[in-house]
Amino acid sequence: MKKLLVLVALLLILAPVSAMAGMTSASDVDLEEVTGQVGMTVDMNMSVTATSVAWGDSDGFGTYTTAGWLVLSSVSLPSISLSGVVIDVGGTATTSYLSIATSGNLVTGNLTVGAIIIGSSATSSTESLGELRVTGVGVSFGTIRISGHPAP
Repeated sequence: MKKLLVLVALLLILAPVSAMAGMTSASDVDLEEVTGQVGMTVDMNMSVTATSVAWGDSDGFGTYTTAGWLVLSSVSLPSISLSGVVIDVGGTATTSYLSIATSGNLVTGNLTVGAIIIGSSATSSTESLGELRVTGVGVSFGTIRISGHPAP
């Protein structure tokens, strides 16, 4: 049994050495043709919906002293799509930066609120003020550069 353990240990020690046996150093000429960049790229798609969003005031206002609520029901937000967002860090001798670069629209689509309701509770469904639709939403930005401030 001990011989088997010694053999396994020896194989584990020699495995990395044998894997590197075929490696050769790259010449300066080879390295001149290589480009590389550190950082990361983020790709993501997201949809957001909410059955309802409610805001309440428990003591009312003025002479209206009972609770009142504003309820937004059947809320659908535009799609959020991150594609090719590049996040990188770098800096100068005195300041470091976080860079977030994008191309194209990050948020696209339509914002809809099925019903805007005022009532006496967060689940009110009467007294509708109608609905809200914002179509053709597009939000984009180029590059955001973030840096810290020196400590006071």
